[in-house]
Amino acid sequence: MTPGKTQNEKTTTNMEKLEKLIYSVKYLPAILYFGPIGLIGYDIYCNVINETEFLNEYVETPLFFFFLMMTYFVTKNYKKKS
Repeated sequence: MTPGKTQNEKTTTNMEKLEKLIYSVKYLPAILYFGPIGLIGYDIYCNVINETEFLNEYVETPLFFFFLMMTYFVTKNYKKKS
């Protein structure tokens, strides 16, 4: 950790680097946002209609949190534009 920076500021800097990396590729934000939703939606469909498991809980949980992170980036970016 550098002098004068707290752990929270360092984490924020890493999140900003990740956000810049994601937004640097043209279609990557849309793919990363709608991809997990499509997979989770198909998993729900398989559970309800086919009564089979498409994604196990070890894959489904990180996908859900990844979707929440992308939602955070989108709302943060939307607030900047407004």
